[in-house]
Amino acid sequence: MNTRLSVIALAALLLIAAQAGAAGTKDNVVKFYQDYLTLVSASDYVTLSRDDPEAFDAKFNAIAKDAGFEDSAAALSAAESLAGDSDIAALKQSVADKILQQYKPFRE
Repeated sequence: MNTRLSVIALAALLLIAAQAGAAGTKDNVVKFYQDYLTLVSASDYVTLSRDDPEAFDAKFNAIAKDAGFEDSAAALSAAESLAGDSDIAALKQSVADKILQQYKPFRE
């Protein structure tokens, strides 16, 4: 009986911890995308990303680390797992729109 109760208590604790972790992950992903939007909004974004990809990658990874991820790949992976969230989707779209806007003068 005690074993059963212990297993149920452990399962409940794991469920609560998973929900708390998911909330933290969303906050981390939101911070990542907000900082990513700031990066791609900078006036030197195009030249940095095009002419000095190593420096851009370093800044991109620094943004991810500042948001609590190991690197940008981990941040993007976490973002994919939350792709259905409307806040994340809106920020992701804002980043994509800003990138297109920044490169537009170079395509014409």
